Amino acid sequence: MKIHMIQHDPWVEPGEYIAWADRHGYKVSYTKCWKHESFPKNADSDVLIILGGLQCPATTLDECDYFDAAAEKQFIKMYINADKVVIGVCLGAQLIGEALGANFEHSPEREIGPVYARLTTEGQADPFLKHMPDAFYAGAWHNDMPGLTCESKVLAESDGCPRQIVRYGKYVYGLQTHMEFTHDIIVKGIQNAKDSLIKRETDRFVQSKEELLSFDYTEMNRQLSIFLDTMVDDYRNHKRMTISEIMKKMIAFSEGNIHDIDHFIRVWTYAKMIGELEGLEREMQYVLEAAAITHDIACPLCRTKYGNTNGKYQEKEGIPMVRKFLSDSGMTQEQIERVVFLVGHHHTFTNVDALDYQILIEADYIANALENGYKEQQIETFMEKCMKTKSGIALLRDLYRL
Repeated sequence: MKIHMIQHDPWVEPGEYIAWADRHGYKVSYTKCWKHESFPKNADSDVLIILGGLQCPATTLDECDYFDAAAEKQFIKMYINADKVVIGVCLGAQLIGEALGANFEHSPEREIGPVYARLTTEGQADPFLKHMPDAFYAGAWHNDMPGLTCESKVLAESDGCPRQIVRYGKYVYGLQTHMEFTHDIIVKGIQNAKDSLIKRETDRFVQSKEELLSFDYTEMNRQLSIFLDTMVDDYRNHKRMTISEIMKKMIAFSEGNIHDIDHFIRVWTYAKMIGELEGLEREMQYVLEAAAITHDIACPLCRTKYGNTNGKYQEKEGIPMVRKFLSDSGMTQEQIERVVFLVGHHHTFTNVDALDYQILIEADYIANALENGYKEQQIETFMEKCMKTKSGIALLRDLYRL
């Protein structure tokens, strides 16, 4: 997964957002507005996160020469139109609303510090907030709140702000709340707050420096991380082909060649079985099964071009073919390239770098042994030299009564 973050000011940091991305090994890029960096021309990332800032959507370039609200709203709209995950925080939430034609508004009350928020009825039913308690602490540091479109839904509110979390689309969320706050961000916030922390008589939800610094933000961060995980998992699975869809496409690609179809279905069956018995993580299992279905994609070409289906020919010709075959699958580029690697090495039994590679080799050999009538000694030798998984070895022994 690729994450792009818009950071408006140096001290308004991503906090738990970057910690979450780092834990998963996601690739993170930035547009750092205070450095006068331009927005990318394309919506190349899977997730766009727009952080907060000292500005409001009405701030002009004369007032802040690095904050181009019009350009930023256009960039946000490009991501929304591309059906990507878009999350706005505080100012970012307000800019999402603005990008969709809903003007930001002043919040009924100023909020600084953790405030007690609650899910609305819509929020309780939201698929990505089901883990949240009905009432929870939400970080806050704002005077304004996002505008509402006709389709938007308010998912969380507080006594001082009726729009703490707003859903604008299936994967488009505005969080007026700062669930990403950490102690370090609060320290920097206090250093840069100047007069904004001065509490007025009418301020019911502005906390002191001591209260801000003493609060434990760990649970707030945990709730945000679960929200992000749930949304990204749904997005990833929603956008990509299912294994059944890849299978259907591969059957059509085979143009009625029953031998080829029977073979890759058999290899897929064995790979799926071994992978599940070995306890593969879900994403690796998905990649393994996609590779098992497409591993012999080059066989028809090899028969025409070389007169045979030599394994090295299959690997060489299969690389560009499977990359093209999966280009519209909705898989991430990393997933496609892993399938490409596996297809390009499924007859190479050395330097096996991971369990998906090992299982594909084993599943393909088991199928070939049955189809080609390998002798018992051949099978025993391969099992001793090349097979590593307990499940694969047990399957081979059961099938051939070894």
